[in-house]
Amino acid sequence: MDTTKQKTNRWMVVLGTLFIQLSAGSFYAWAIFNNGFMLKTGGVVQMVNGAKKIVGGLPAASVSFTFTLGMLCLSLATLAGIPLAKKYGIKIVDTIAAIIYGLSILGLTMIGKGSSIWTLWLFGGVLIGAMNGVLYLTSLTNAIKWFPEKKGLISGICVACYGLGSFVFKYIDMWVAGGNGVINASNIGRVLLWWGILALVLAVVGSLLLKDAPEVVTAPSAAEAESENVNFSTSEMLHTSQAYMIFFCLMTACMFMGLLGAAVTNMAAAWTQSPKDVSIWAGSSAAAFFVAVVAIANTIGRFVMGWLSDITGRKPVFFITFIIQLLTLLALLMTKPGDMSMGMIYTVVMAMAFCFGGNITVFPTFVSDYFGLRDTSRNYSVIYQGFGIGAILVGFLMASGNPLNPGKVTLANGAVLTQNFPLLYKVLLVMVIISLVIFAVIKKPVKKA
Repeated sequence: MDTTKQKTNRWMVVLGTLFIQLSAGSFYAWAIFNNGFMLKTGGVVQMVNGAKKIVGGLPAASVSFTFTLGMLCLSLATLAGIPLAKKYGIKIVDTIAAIIYGLSILGLTMIGKGSSIWTLWLFGGVLIGAMNGVLYLTSLTNAIKWFPEKKGLISGICVACYGLGSFVFKYIDMWVAGGNGVINASNIGRVLLWWGILALVLAVVGSLLLKDAPEVVTAPSAAEAESENVNFSTSEMLHTSQAYMIFFCLMTACMFMGLLGAAVTNMAAAWTQSPKDVSIWAGSSAAAFFVAVVAIANTIGRFVMGWLSDITGRKPVFFITFIIQLLTLLALLMTKPGDMSMGMIYTVVMAMAFCFGGNITVFPTFVSDYFGLRDTSRNYSVIYQGFGIGAILVGFLMASGNPLNPGKVTLANGAVLTQNFPLLYKVLLVMVIISLVIFAVIKKPVKKA
């Protein structure tokens, strides 16, 4: 056994990783803050045409776009996180990232009347998102390296904890908010303060428990040597059509998380039987429960579909998840606003989250299947940029192409939104169909001699 491993309690490294993943995953509860920021920046609840809505303040689509921007910065930061950790050590890099991450959340407490959307995007999108990406990927890959004999187990535990972050922090946020758990102008500062402090402490403590995994260099086995012709460098991968096909499919899959993370509560309100109070319902404790539903379904999807992919292969899993996504979109497009029951909207939301969890778990192994294990970390970090691009595309579609001044969309029942869900669903429907065709025709690339 490696002497470094003998001197290091590897499970303490895992514990530190779990603290970091839990802290970083809390960002996925962003949707419960949307109304609070709208009210804090000057929005007021008024009766408009017989319906309650928030008038004034920052537009809902602009606030939701913060999460979208965060996802883009998260994916971009993964390209830099690994090289930085390798050069300076994971403890130093993750500790600095943890401090910036926590302070950025605390910086959101400065948002108030007259605040620019750019301030919200800087702290809530760019800084939180980028540091989230560094913390997520560096700690995860380092933990896996400590357990080469238990890669699947360690990966599953860590990724599941990341998925549970939004679930745990959602209830903490509601408890801190007090009353019925609704986040509004009067309590959002207090909730953000507690979120920032807890996220900071968890991430910093977790970072201090980390230790760089030893680089174990072994002679290649006969099988590995024989399979060298299937190991693609990143440059070689980018010269194949399969890389761009997989990129498109990943982008499509991740757009569902962009939708759920940014606007699940407004989406649910807009398609339920009492949508006239869309903006009010979206800030209620009942709506906040949707965040928990998303987190649970997301986590279950990671375990179930990851396990199933080892039995059936990757493609069958993708066919299952993308067909489910296709059916959810058809249900949303074919059901008139106001006619969708709460049971149906729960089913739709859970299905989307379950499929995203499964997809984000299986795509890394799919990439390694097609381009080899040797450079799989770097290869997947490039393909992973589809995550951020998908999120940013969701934001632009929901904002009707202009996050700074989103267009208003009037639904058939009279509800007025600044989030263009019908447009997003139609675009996603086309992308899902294209992705299914890709999975039907894609074949492993052959390395040129």
